[in-house]
Amino acid sequence: MTNTSNHSAKFLLLFLLFLPINTVWGQDMGESSWQIKGFVDTYHAIRSEKPSDLMSSRTRIRGEIGKSFGGSSFFVSFNATHNALLKERTGFELREAYLDHREEHWGFRLGRQLVIWGVADGVRIIDLVSPMDMTEFLAQDYDDIRMPVNALRFFVFNEKMKLELLAVPTFEGYKLPTDVGNPWSVLPKNTVQPLVWHEDGSHPKFRFSNMEYGGKLCFTLPGVDFSIAALHTWNKMPVITYRSSGIHMAVSPQYYRMGFFGGDISKPLGQFVLCGEAAFNVGKHFSYKPEAGVMEQKGFNTVNYLIGVDWYAPSEWTVMAQFSSESIFGYESHIAQPQHNSLLTINVSKKLLGSTLQLSNFTYFDLNHKGWFSRFTSSYALNDYIQLLAGYDWFGGNEGMFGVYKHNSEIWLKAKYSF
Repeated sequence: MTNTSNHSAKFLLLFLLFLPINTVWGQDMGESSWQIKGFVDTYHAIRSEKPSDLMSSRTRIRGEIGKSFGGSSFFVSFNATHNALLKERTGFELREAYLDHREEHWGFRLGRQLVIWGVADGVRIIDLVSPMDMTEFLAQDYDDIRMPVNALRFFVFNEKMKLELLAVPTFEGYKLPTDVGNPWSVLPKNTVQPLVWHEDGSHPKFRFSNMEYGGKLCFTLPGVDFSIAALHTWNKMPVITYRSSGIHMAVSPQYYRMGFFGGDISKPLGQFVLCGEAAFNVGKHFSYKPEAGVMEQKGFNTVNYLIGVDWYAPSEWTVMAQFSSESIFGYESHIAQPQHNSLLTINVSKKLLGSTLQLSNFTYFDLNHKGWFSRFTSSYALNDYIQLLAGYDWFGGNEGMFGVYKHNSEIWLKAKYSF
């Protein structure tokens, strides 16, 4: 940890010690509009096959502070993390910091914030504003995978309709694991030439022409919710290029403009909820196969859709299933992704012991490559403040995005204290 991180961590600890005193004082003085909360969690995972090495070991303090005054409020959240495996992830991180204002039929939110669009669970169709932190692939809570952005959102609404206009002036892409010491690294192993990650100058510059902008119109009607959306954005999952310099292979991320228009729908039917999403993507770029790496990049139009059903069954059972697929128009054989790429997700959970124990499994099936990622979780609420979790992440397949991690199956433990 750097000296700056050390000072930040010490300040944060003093701040957290002071929080209970400050909170009580504020309530005594009638300042109950302050909201101060957070949690401490620790997560550790070990590979389930030889060499049974450490896959993750991190401890985090999350603080969340909010204040309301009239029709306005502000919210700040931050992480102080110690990561024993990925040293560069140790330190202090400002997560969200925004001002929110609401009038009777309009409002805005300005600052660093999470932007969540769509109704899908763990799959991105129109949810393309906030990028993703893939440092540990999908072996994190999905709330931690989604990253905040600096944005201005303007809202106009009534009881049945809500219009959201969005502007994102600064670019942020996916956070990819490129350290060869990271077991989730996206770089290929056992290459003829050593790989060097080179991203200098690859990110879009901070200028008006590079701004992201779009909007979403939502309707809440009797028996159905639906929305339509459009976005002029960047493909935040970069195209990876490989260029040999003779002594090493330079690996670089490249980001390209794209756009989409689409929407989502959700309809309850008794114990069931039917949902769907669809997007027509314009000018989306894809990584090419290694042998075609020197070919000039160009964008393709695609259709991406999802259909799903949630069943909130008796005896506190929940079953959710989703099928999603993306099809590339004008497909060319050198594209690394199949022309029709399909994914199935199944989420099953059951609550026991007066809802204090929850057993669950969330599974992704890559139907093209017959690979999978399945997370088994047992979560026990010891009391209102302490939660104990244990689980197993199972990877399988020989190809595709899950097959590359087929030796990364892991056993993990987690504890969380909320305050």
